[in-house]
Amino acid sequence: MKIAKWLLFAATALVCCGACDDKDNEEPAPGPDKIAITPKTANVSSKGGEASVMVTSSGEWTLTGDANDYVTPSVLKGKDGDIVKFTVKANDKEEDQTFNYTFTCGKEKAPYAITLKKKASQTEEQLEITFVPESNILTREGGDVSVLVTSSDKWTLEGSYTFVHPSATSGSDGAEVTFTVDPNETEEDKVADYIFKMGSKEVAFQITLKGGVIYTLEIVGEKELKFAYTKQDRIAVTLNTNVPYRDLAAEITSTEEGWLTKGVTVQGTTETEAIMYFDMTQNNGLDPREASIKITGPEGGEDILKITQMPQSKISVEELSYYLETTGTTLEVPVAANVEFDVTLSESAGTWFSYSGMVDNKLKFTYQDLPEGTIRSCTATLTEKNPAEGTQPLTVVLMFSQKTKGMISTAVNMTGTRAWPAWTDPAPVTNMKAFTLEALVNPTVNRTSGSLSTIMGIEGKFLLRLGDVGIPWNQVQVAWDSGKQGTWGNIEGKLSNADMKLNVNEWTHVAVTFGEGTVKVFINGVEKGSTTTDVPSTVNFGIEHNDEQAPSGQTITRCFWVGYSYESARDFRGMMSELRIWNRALTADELANEARRYDVDPKSDGLVTYWKFDEGQGDVVKDHTTYRNDLASDGLKWETVSLP
Repeated sequence: MKIAKWLLFAATALVCCGACDDKDNEEPAPGPDKIAITPKTANVSSKGGEASVMVTSSGEWTLTGDANDYVTPSVLKGKDGDIVKFTVKANDKEEDQTFNYTFTCGKEKAPYAITLKKKASQTEEQLEITFVPESNILTREGGDVSVLVTSSDKWTLEGSYTFVHPSATSGSDGAEVTFTVDPNETEEDKVADYIFKMGSKEVAFQITLKGGVIYTLEIVGEKELKFAYTKQDRIAVTLNTNVPYRDLAAEITSTEEGWLTKGVTVQGTTETEAIMYFDMTQNNGLDPREASIKITGPEGGEDILKITQMPQSKISVEELSYYLETTGTTLEVPVAANVEFDVTLSESAGTWFSYSGMVDNKLKFTYQDLPEGTIRSCTATLTEKNPAEGTQPLTVVLMFSQKTKGMISTAVNMTGTRAWPAWTDPAPVTNMKAFTLEALVNPTVNRTSGSLSTIMGIEGKFLLRLGDVGIPWNQVQVAWDSGKQGTWGNIEGKLSNADMKLNVNEWTHVAVTFGEGTVKVFINGVEKGSTTTDVPSTVNFGIEHNDEQAPSGQTITRCFWVGYSYESARDFRGMMSELRIWNRALTADELANEARRYDVDPKSDGLVTYWKFDEGQGDVVKDHTTYRNDLASDGLKWETVSLP
């Protein structure tokens, strides 16, 4: 019998889901007697069958009932969660029979009644149907309706509807007909009228399937969003829905409460568009946090949005620069990270330096013996995988140098001399919107207060130098054309302060970055000052070289020099090495990397001139970039050094 089978399935499911907690084997305090059964009644056709009951009780129970020859229960006692089956014989009487039973647990009782439908009359025509009251009125989702038929002869069922599917259209006494009803996808109610017929007897049966508005809701675009660790005040989620926007609700589920909250919901640009806003606090932890948002309407429509907020990306190593022994071995670099990352080596690693993976949070690198009389270096770049949307991947650059003694063995003493590029290819330094000037310098002579020592640049346009009127001779100063006119011509914009002083007979790395209306000065990788006042939008270093000599009354065209500007008295009294020009503003992290002050890959991104001053002889300084803008000179004084 189908009703009995359904009850048995439901009871079995509930039994499987039941569980009792055992807390430290404590005996629970005695509670009140309780007992309940599901269902409380059952109808069985005249042909007989089975009925099943699930018992929920606070303890052991017993079953009692009127003695009869029709019903046999499977057990008369049991415990919580048991299922009792009642086997019912066919009814040989022409009247309904009801059998009453009582489940008892302590002082509590639960009655149960089985109705055995009557046998059809053998002396007169009889046709009756039985069904659970109102079970023939279904919601728009549809479902099943069961009908028991009592008939004195064979019967037929008349009626045909596309949305209703009866299990039988004919039968005999005691048959059960199940009507399976499809969902209603319209706003109107649907009605199906059937007639059970037997001889001159007819019994009408009607099924009503409710209709109404079918509400829909769908998230437009991605349903899984990933954000960076920073606070977000308005995360906009666009919905396509026919649910009024004021009735929309959002249920947020997350293991960490409070970091994601719902804001306002507003109408979109069309009747079916709604925009729901959410607010997100900053993630100061080390792990990602996730939330599932169920967006619903009160009478239908649902969609799920998943939001992941990443922590602040962390790739941390103790040292950025590593100086390798001349004998090859394996190097382990401890790293702490909360993100996955790739490791890539620069081309200069060649075959002498390799990466073999990470074990126990240590990067493992292997390098070979250093050939005699050589110097070599390379970089390993750690790049974050899968950064949050809208953010740049975190990168950490490690510098590895293998050398004997110093990496740099020669430098030029610029005292009383100067150098210049002929700009065989001026394109990379013409009208630069962003750049970086770098130099390793060592002032070896104390000068008088107010004197100037030029490092490089163009007088009156953009110049990196030491000293000036009113500031110490060993203090870095950057001067540029402000675009303003004064009594004596163009007024210079300047950047200098007391934190920019250099020590005599000490090598110092000096860098100037320019871009987005800002000039910054870095000393040994530490920012010492910046300004946005009167900064030009572009600087042109690619002016054709000349000696800056012009007949009286004619304008002098200033050009790019190293160790010279305006007059020979402004030479640089000391040594220089590693002069570079980049077509981008290097980052603070790049400039903080000590190893790169002594050597970089000539193919580095944005490097447009690279004068290493490593020739050791001659009057020409090679440009190691592909642009080949070598420096000529008035005569160079080479000196032996060991850097670092």
